[in-house]
Amino acid sequence: MSSHRTPAAMLLPALALVLLAGSALAQTRDVKLSGMGIRKCSEWQQWKEARNSESRAMALEWTQGFIAGHNVYARTGGGAASPVVANVNVLIPLLDSYCQKNPEDRILSGVVEITKSLGGAKVNLAPKAAPPPNLPNPRPEQKGRLDS
Repeated sequence: MSSHRTPAAMLLPALALVLLAGSALAQTRDVKLSGMGIRKCSEWQQWKEARNSESRAMALEWTQGFIAGHNVYARTGGGAASPVVANVNVLIPLLDSYCQKNPEDRILSGVVEITKSLGGAKVNLAPKAAPPPNLPNPRPEQKGRLDS
């Protein structure tokens, strides 16, 4: 059985990897995120009430892409996290419950919590602290004193 996936849906796991990766590049710049994960939980709930299955399906596709990215990261990151397996029958009630309790949170926050609750890696969504200001370049005669 083959599945037809749009190019955008195939890029979601890569986007999730960028979010999860702790590379030096990610440490120096804020990670930018787009897609359904940035929508608020209140929207997820509104789509449920309006029976807007298309928007909910798009959010679930985004969620599964994020989880797939998590699984790749967990496998290659050397951490103790287990791969997370969650089909829509598991994800929908968990996301419904999270979003009902946290309507102002982003869908991403719910997905991270769900992933963690299913044995996945802990993901820190808090912004990184700004690096300390660079010290001025020492003059050549002071170089030895500051290097040790």
